[in-house]
Amino acid sequence: MPPRPLLLTLTAALLAACQSTTITTASKIPLPAAYENAPAATQPDDISRWWRQWQDPVLDRLIARALAHNPDIAIARSRLQEARATARLADADLGPTVGLGADARRLDTNLQNPISADTRALLAQNPLAGSLRDNRLQKHADILSLGLSASWEPDLFGQKQSDADAARHAALATAEQTHAAQLLISAEIADQYHRARATEARKRAADTTIATLEKLARYIDARYRAGHTTAYEKDEIASRLSAAKAKRSTLDAEKNAAVRAIAILCGDTPQHYRLPDSPRDTLAHPPAAPRGQTPQGLIERRPDLRARAAEIQAYAAKLASAKADLLPRIKLDFLGQGVLNIDGEHALKGWVSLLTAGIQVPLYTHGRIQANIDAADARLKTALLQYDRTLLQALADVDNAYQGEAALAAQGEHLRTALKSAEQQAADAEKLYRYGNKTLAEALTARLNAVQTEEALIQNRLARAQMLTALYKALGGGWTADNASHP
Repeated sequence: MPPRPLLLTLTAALLAACQSTTITTASKIPLPAAYENAPAATQPDDISRWWRQWQDPVLDRLIARALAHNPDIAIARSRLQEARATARLADADLGPTVGLGADARRLDTNLQNPISADTRALLAQNPLAGSLRDNRLQKHADILSLGLSASWEPDLFGQKQSDADAARHAALATAEQTHAAQLLISAEIADQYHRARATEARKRAADTTIATLEKLARYIDARYRAGHTTAYEKDEIASRLSAAKAKRSTLDAEKNAAVRAIAILCGDTPQHYRLPDSPRDTLAHPPAAPRGQTPQGLIERRPDLRARAAEIQAYAAKLASAKADLLPRIKLDFLGQGVLNIDGEHALKGWVSLLTAGIQVPLYTHGRIQANIDAADARLKTALLQYDRTLLQALADVDNAYQGEAALAAQGEHLRTALKSAEQQAADAEKLYRYGNKTLAEALTARLNAVQTEEALIQNRLARAQMLTALYKALGGGWTADNASHP
């Protein structure tokens, strides 16, 4: 029966186990009810696979391949496996540890009998004296030992559970970082893809500009030779033509850089990688900005915010574990061992066991425990501040992207109207030229103005596509714990 002081200590520990450590982890940022620039809707649009809004099969295939083969995502998934294994290790510490051991020994003894000859003579008269009557003491034995050990530290104050919770939330944070990597990679694919398609459109516009300027240069040169114009006009056209060719010369390199970036993102070798043609003019048919999105949905969806929230819970659990160091710790140990002499009919069996229960109470640690608590508390406060900062930036990112997309959409409408007017003016100038009411220079200049407006529209479409991508990224895409791995 345990001593009375030990019983009292164990009883107090069990009563204290009913207590829990309460740690505040709430954000101090008031969440707005709605965004300033987001279009309202009864139900929010589904943005779980936002890139499909462009309805471009090539873009869909590229992002699907990147999600499956991108090296950064593979690295993030490997780190996630490590974090989950660490969480399982922390959970395993909650249970007892049991071990089984065995060893075999052979005993051979051959010693001179220290008993005097007279005594041995007397012993020889006793049939029970056995080998004590002999001049030498000899013993041969084969011994097998089996042992069972068990150790358990009851988690009366929840310290081990806090450690397991910390590891589990750290694994959740790593999972969200994996989702964030998927979001960033898919957004980068979309950005580089739109950049490549815009460069293709710019190349076509640049070729039209060069062809038109060459025709205009020939016209001016003929007029110059006829004495109807000066060298000034001739040099001016030559300068414009050279500038147009210089601008065109870098477009292939720009497209190829975007294509190589796509190859790397997809996990492919960049050399000789080719971007497939698409049946859809993606830039000319952008999707509408997602409707019905709310700040509450942002914190539930955006991976970096969810990662920050998981980190807060992990640090809160670590703080609870640090505080538990102030409380007693109880440990139970069991050791049992059996011995078997396997020498046939002389076999002997034996068993011995030992059960111990111990308690350890920290009395003086030279401030170590309190310093650990203070450090854990500071880490938790830092995590809360980082969450608040990330939330503020996320809210601003969404409204910035919404406002930027709306402004670019309005600009695009004006540019489309301007392009329509410029193309009509160019067509009218060509008709007037054929009927002798306009010069060829005037007709070609009108065509150049139309191409220049078209180039501005291409730039607008690229900027809008990039802004839409930034908007979907700011909203967090569609990765959740249940919807994170499949394209």
